[in-house]
Amino acid sequence: MNFPGRSSPSEAGGEWGQSGRLVGGGVRPWLVWLVGAVLLGLMAASCLLWLPGVDGVRLLIRATARTSLVFFLLAYTAQAAVLTWPGAWSSWQRRYRRQWGWLLVTSHGLHSAAIISLAMMAPVLFATLSPPAQRIGPGLAYVFIALMGLTSFDRTAAWLGKVWWARLHTWGMHYIWLSFLVANGKRVAAHPEYAMPTGLLIAAFLWRQWCRRSRVIRAEPASAGPA
Repeated sequence: MNFPGRSSPSEAGGEWGQSGRLVGGGVRPWLVWLVGAVLLGLMAASCLLWLPGVDGVRLLIRATARTSLVFFLLAYTAQAAVLTWPGAWSSWQRRYRRQWGWLLVTSHGLHSAAIISLAMMAPVLFATLSPPAQRIGPGLAYVFIALMGLTSFDRTAAWLGKVWWARLHTWGMHYIWLSFLVANGKRVAAHPEYAMPTGLLIAAFLWRQWCRRSRVIRAEPASAGPA
C-alpha cells in the first residue's frame, strides 16, 4: 500500500497494489487472488452447510467481516511493514497488495450478499439489527471499496487520472478504515472480543502515521548550522 500522494496509478494501481505483472520470481498475482477467492468460497459454503437457514447466513456475515478486515489490514500496512522490517515477508506483503485489495472486494461481496439474503429471509430481524439510519455510513464504505477495486487496474486508473485517482484512494482507504473502526469499536462494551480488531485498527493507523512522519523527517535537508 502506498501512502497518500506518494505514487501514481501506473506505479501502484491504487492504494491496493502494484502492477499485476510478476515481480522478482514470486507467485503470479492472479494466482494469489484465485487461491484466496476459492478459500473464501469454501468458507461460505461451510457456514451455510453447517448452519442452514438464517443462522448460517448470520454466521457467514460474521465470518466475512473478519476476513475482510484481515485483507484490509494486509493492504493498509504493506508499505509500513517494508519500511519498518525490510525482508522477505514484508516484501511479499507489499508485492501482492493489489491482490489483498481485490480479496477485500471479494470478501465484502460475499458479506453484502449474505446481508441481502438475511434481509430477504428475516426482514424483521434485519430491521432490528440494522435500522435504516445506520445503513448510510457502511453503505458509503461499500461504494469506496467498489470504486477502489475498479480503479486498481492500470487502464481504469489512467482513465481516472493521477489527481482524482490519488484523492479516491486516499479518501477511500481512510474511510474504509474508519468504517471498520466504528463497526468493531461500538461492539466492545457488549462483546469484549471486539477489542482486539479495534486495537489492531488503531495500531495500524498509528503505525502508518509514524512511518509517514519518519519518511518526511528523513527527506528534510539537514541544517547547515551557524557559520
